[in-house]
Amino acid sequence: MTVSAIIPAAGSGSRYNKSKNKLLEELRGIPVIARTLMNVSSVGEISEIVVCTSGELQGKIGKIIEQYEIPKVNRIVLGGKTRQESVYNGLKELEMPGASNFVLIHDGARPLACPEIIRESIKTARQKGAVIVAVPTKDTIKRIDPATHEVIETIDRQGLWNVQTPQVFKYNEILGVHEGFKGEDLTDDSVLMEKAGYKVSVCIGSYENIKITTGEDLATAESIIGNE
Repeated sequence: MTVSAIIPAAGSGSRYNKSKNKLLEELRGIPVIARTLMNVSSVGEISEIVVCTSGELQGKIGKIIEQYEIPKVNRIVLGGKTRQESVYNGLKELEMPGASNFVLIHDGARPLACPEIIRESIKTARQKGAVIVAVPTKDTIKRIDPATHEVIETIDRQGLWNVQTPQVFKYNEILGVHEGFKGEDLTDDSVLMEKAGYKVSVCIGSYENIKITTGEDLATAESIIGNE
């Protein structure tokens, strides 16, 4: 039983308020995408990694992988217009697919997912079949009228979780739902599984496993890392 990893890294980073692509930004001297790939490749259960990125970033990420000598990255493939398309492209490029094998999908812009969390997500997926990493919501949640910005209601946060990656699925199941919902633009892979009727379990993540979306996120990540 093998575990393959797909790293979607094709986003435009339109919400990132700096001129440089967020994946190429450095966290304490190491690019964001390098930290992500090093964490994933350090997990012994993972046999191969496919990176899905834009044509603009393909060569740059390739050089980063060479510079930091990151193992297990078999291919850097072109992503799609949406995250969903990018993951599907990656699924088709895996060298070791099989009905009994698993696929771990992890955002390229989440460089602080520690190997322990990655291993635990794989362990839980082997027991339950489909797993997302998430943390309980801390903040009060309100539903807002998008037109007036007035509060419609306050939602009970008990039972609400903030979803992260990695997410781990059986290869044949995640490939099937991508083919079944091809052309849609859903927020992440677990939504596809839910729509197809699969049960998805939760593996506890970390509040430090942030996604680099804005410049403020980069500063927060640097603070979490500290001086190493």
